[in-house]
Order: sequence, then structure tokens, then C-alpha cells
Amino acid sequence: MSYHPDAPVFPTLFVESLDSPAFTSFLESVNLSDKPLLSITLPIAGIDPLAALELNHQYEEKFYWNHPRRSVSIAAAGRLRELKATGQNRFRDITQQTETVKSEIEAYTAYHHSMAGPLFLGGYSFNDHNIGEVWKKFGGARFILPEWMLVEIGGLHLLTLIIEKNGREADEIYQEVISRITDFLNLAGELQHTEKQKHFHSNILCTLQEPEDRLAWIKKVEKARKLINAGEFEKIVLARSLSLESRCPLVNTVLAHYLREAYPDCYNFLIQKDSETSFIGATPERLASFRDGKFTTEGLAGSISRGRSAMEDASLALTLLRSQKEQAEHRYVVKAIGDSLLKFSMNIDLPHQPSVKKLQNVQHLFTPIEATIMEGVQIHELIRELHPTPAVGGFPKEKAVPYIHEIEEIDRGWYAAPVGWFNLSGDGEFAVAIRSALLHKNRAELFAGCGIIAESDPEKEWHETLLKFTPLLDALNQLHEDYV
Repeated sequence: MSYHPDAPVFPTLFVESLDSPAFTSFLESVNLSDKPLLSITLPIAGIDPLAALELNHQYEEKFYWNHPRRSVSIAAAGRLRELKATGQNRFRDITQQTETVKSEIEAYTAYHHSMAGPLFLGGYSFNDHNIGEVWKKFGGARFILPEWMLVEIGGLHLLTLIIEKNGREADEIYQEVISRITDFLNLAGELQHTEKQKHFHSNILCTLQEPEDRLAWIKKVEKARKLINAGEFEKIVLARSLSLESRCPLVNTVLAHYLREAYPDCYNFLIQKDSETSFIGATPERLASFRDGKFTTEGLAGSISRGRSAMEDASLALTLLRSQKEQAEHRYVVKAIGDSLLKFSMNIDLPHQPSVKKLQNVQHLFTPIEATIMEGVQIHELIRELHPTPAVGGFPKEKAVPYIHEIEEIDRGWYAAPVGWFNLSGDGEFAVAIRSALLHKNRAELFAGCGIIAESDPEKEWHETLLKFTPLLDALNQLHEDYV
């Protein structure tokens, strides 16, 4: 069987991939397979995944994941399959649904790489159930298998197309692949004509936060400290939200671009549920990286601001390392993560003392943690055990977390919860969705939290939340009007 389209003429990269014996053999097997989904991964000429996402206006659902320092970007759009779960068994339910969808996919890749092939993209809510009307769109757990994915890792670009067979023959499938690749090649051409098509206007954001919010926050911290002193728990993380309203539309891809440029040491993510609603952030905290049985996570807790000079910055870092309060908060996190991993690993590696992780506007105590995971353990089992870490929940987890909603009186939704991706082999990466905001129409709800222990000063914790609002506040305040 031979497949040679009349037009268009494709770059050598595609000709070699599409005319290879392996791809021809794959297409010939399509008629013999009863699997309803085909995944086809091909190398593609370089295009910024976020730019590709921005130019694909027709898709309601979009996903973006980026870590500039690690040279990883993922853009995806559309939805062919959806994994959804809520309640206490949501991690197990997602694992089971994943197995069902995996059995429906026939996959081909022209380039063998750990990130080649289809990915499931999404995350979990902080609690087992969501409460707020907007957050309910995201559910307690939700992952999508998109129509296409564009992955950039290092200098490599991979395009994955996922196609519904719908009883079609190999020739028809081949023509759809050609058509969809043409669309991506046209995107590259379109990029040459968009540079000056924006009309910029100043965007003024109006805060809906009331002056008495500070006093209410101080009372909440004091309540938490009383519970700690009464022996209910040792640490609890309290968050608060800040609502903003814009005079012009909130363009989430513009915000994502700002965040990745401003915070190259963070996981920058965008999860668009529909044309009006998305969740966006730039989080410094990795929850889980899992590949070939090797698991990597980190303890990130204890904060201080950055200095205005090298000497001040170094002095603040030293203050952070010497702070008994911050060290105690950090130890809770590291101990809880280590204890959680014990049932999955006999080999856990971590340094005895934390270092300092410096971000653009804040410094954190940081402890990298690695473990070799027992065979057969699924990534969602690890996430279930780790979430929420004491960095966003409390310690002991089972005692502190039930008090969070009662004291905070906000719906966290997906804030401080696991967001990320995983593949057909069960490898994947998740971050903790802090430094984040829920966008809906022209409204943005920002979230920031602090670890509270017996020695916490409510005034200092208030100022720490202001510091942690900065990434999204800066991004929103620089946002300009939509395309003309």
C-alpha cells in the first residue's frame, strides 16, 4: 500500500516520517484493529507551543504547561476523551478510567522519546468536592485526552494528533493526517503576519477587597494559633483570596506568556475549561515527577522576600536559614513527604539541611527528594498519598486539613492542588497549583496562603500573602486589551 498526496509539498521532515515503512505498516494495520482512537506523533518544525495555542481560536478547551529552565513546553487543545471523578475515591477512579481509555488507543510515533505519544492533561481539586459555581466546571478530578498536542523539549518539537477512526479506511485516515499537518504548517506562516496586529490600551483592575479583610485575616490566624496551642495539630496552612475585575477581557494566553517570561524557575500552567473560564498560575512547587520507577519531589516551605541589593538579598537568605519558625515549618513538610513515601519505596534520598530557592520576588527553604518506587505503583497512588503536603495543608495532615475550610471560609477549588500530565506508560509530572488565579469572564480570583504554627505573627503572615499575590497581580496589571 502506498500513500502519496498530490498536494501540498511538505518539508523533508514530514515526507520522511509519512513515507516511512513503519508508518505505512501502521496504517495498513488500522483496518485490522478494533481500537477507536489513533495517536500519531511526528517531529515538526519549530513553533512556540503557546503561539500555536493562541492562534487556534476554534477550541473551547486548552492546556498549557511550561518550565523554561527545564526547556519543557506542552500545548494541547480540544477534547476527545474526558476522565472525571469526585469524592474520596477520585484518585483510584481516575486510574481505572485511564486504563479504559488506554485500551482504546492505537499509537504510532516516528520519534522515540518519553514525551512522545498521547498525554492526559488536567488535575485535581484541593478537596474531594468543589463547592463554588465556577469551580464545579473543573470537578474533583478531571483530565482530557485532547485532539492535538505540541511538545517542545530542548530543541525537539513533536506534534501528536489523536484521531477518531469512525470506521474509516487507511487512505481516509492518511488524508486527515495530511490535512491537520497542513493546518500546523499554516500556523507557522500566520505567525509572520501577526506581530503588529494588536491594539494596546491600558488595563485598569479594580479590587473588590474590603479594608476589613486584613482584620478578618488576623482573626483567622489567631484562631489557628489557639487550636495549635490546644494540641489539635502542629501546623495549618491558611489561604485567602483576592477578587479583581477588569475593564477589558482577560486574555489568558497573554497572561501565560508574561508568567513564563517573568518566572522561568516555575511551572507555568493554563487550564482553559471553556471560552469564559480558565485556571492559570506560576508555581515554584513540584509535587511529583515519575519516570521509569524514579520519583522526584521536593519540600518547599518557609519564605522571605528578595533583597534590593546583593548584600540585602544574601542577608535575607541567611535570616531564612537561621529562622527557627521557618525551619520548623519546613521540617513538617519534609517529614510528611518522607513518611508518605515509605510505603512505596525502600530507597529515599534527601539532604539533611535545606537550601534556599530564589524566585523573582520571594525566597523559600527548599529540600529536593528522590525515591525509587516499587514496581506496579501508579502515579495517582503517589499523588493521593502526598496531597496535600504540609506546605499547603498542615501537619499532621489528617488533623489539620479538616479545619482549613472552617477557618478560611473560601472555596479553594483547584488552588494548592495537583495539576499536570501523565502518559500511557504512567510517567508524568504534577505541580502544586499555588501562585494561581481562577479567571471567569472579566473577573479574576487570586489565591495566596501561609503556613501557621504556634510562633506565627498574624501581621507578618498578612504581608506574606501580599508577597505571594505579586506574580498574578503583576501579570494582570500589565495585561492589555484583546486583539483588534
